[in-house]
Amino acid sequence: MYRWFKTSPLYGGLFRLSKYTAVDLETLKTNLRAHLFDGALFGFALSFVSVNTVFPVFIGRVGGSAIAVGSIPVLWTIGLNLPQAMLFRFTHTTGPIKPVVLHYALLYRISYLLIGLFTFIAVERVSIGLSVVLLLLLLFFTAVLGSVSTLPWFVLFTKTVPVTLRGKVLAVRQILSSFLGVFGGSLVGFILAVVPFPENFSLLYLVAFVFMMMSYDALTSLNEPVVGPAGHNIVSFRRFLAVARRSIKENKNLRSFLYADALTLMSMTVAVFFPVCALERFSLKAAYAGTFTVIFMGSMVVGNLFFGFLADSYGHKLNLMLLAGFSIAANVIAILADNILIYGLVFFFTAGAVALQVISRLSFIAELCAEHERSLYIALVNTVTAPSVLVGVLGGAAVNAFGYVPVFVFAMATGGGALWILYRYVEEPRVKFLKQYNASAFN
Repeated sequence: MYRWFKTSPLYGGLFRLSKYTAVDLETLKTNLRAHLFDGALFGFALSFVSVNTVFPVFIGRVGGSAIAVGSIPVLWTIGLNLPQAMLFRFTHTTGPIKPVVLHYALLYRISYLLIGLFTFIAVERVSIGLSVVLLLLLLFFTAVLGSVSTLPWFVLFTKTVPVTLRGKVLAVRQILSSFLGVFGGSLVGFILAVVPFPENFSLLYLVAFVFMMMSYDALTSLNEPVVGPAGHNIVSFRRFLAVARRSIKENKNLRSFLYADALTLMSMTVAVFFPVCALERFSLKAAYAGTFTVIFMGSMVVGNLFFGFLADSYGHKLNLMLLAGFSIAANVIAILADNILIYGLVFFFTAGAVALQVISRLSFIAELCAEHERSLYIALVNTVTAPSVLVGVLGGAAVNAFGYVPVFVFAMATGGGALWILYRYVEEPRVKFLKQYNASAFN
């Protein structure tokens, strides 16, 4: 992988950017390699336990209802986003953030081990209802720990990667992890088909934990630049709310983005029903979750070959519009597909939407504000728009009452609303940002 990295356009671009960096070129290359290995191995690990393709099938196999399946994106998204308003006081710092990242990243990885152990020990030894509830609570707990680690990680990412390389680095991370994820999806199908339930799902989580720890080792090799005194700039939650209200009032572009982001999240929330719908509509076995993962990861490879470079060339607004469009396309196909081959395109467009979200959502927020406001804006957006995924629970109830089609139609409508707001009311901040970007490529 390192040999490929040295011959890649990204590596060559480092030399063109070296005069803008706040650290020496060797440190920059070390950091980029660490980010790539961390992202590749962590993404590979997630292919074994994908919230989009594997966990919904797992909950259905345990005996969970459509409402339980619909609650998956609700618990996951709220857990990932809502706590950030409280965490802002610990991550809004002028001192080193890497120790915070490493501490919580380790806890986040351990949570996957706990799910695997619980599945092996308790599932099928307790009632179906209790198993489903406890698994969903463990998922929420994992998401909360992900929230605790994600915000400081992104702050560390922006401190160790130049602004003009961030889209490319995120894209290359996903390309590598998606290549590995295609292999991971194949292993998922094999394990689910050969190993008896529930040991098969338990094994998936244990394998994921092993590769997550390998990615953690890469994370520890990052060299964080010293940009201020050590220690945390702790502010009260009340102060955070006051600053957040003022930011929303004064920043029209932020307000418009909040509306679009909420609608986009609503549209993407129903994606959790795609694999379950496929199993029911075409009478498939649970092992097809591996096939869905292969399609999903393979599509991520194709998408990420373009999306990161597209964002760095034209800004992240275009990617966010494509994200809304991909979500619409996935729901259209989910409604119209009459065979599993055509239905596979659902996972192609869902993967594209997820890739675009990873590359451009936080990066767009980072360009909406000044460097010292970055953690505040990220925590603000995630906290304000996260409750929109509560429609997932209503979606589960709607599936029970009316079937999948009305839910997919709703997702098409919200995706269309997001696309219109992004096109009509959200301005691309990249031009203004680059004008203000002084001789340093680090923020």
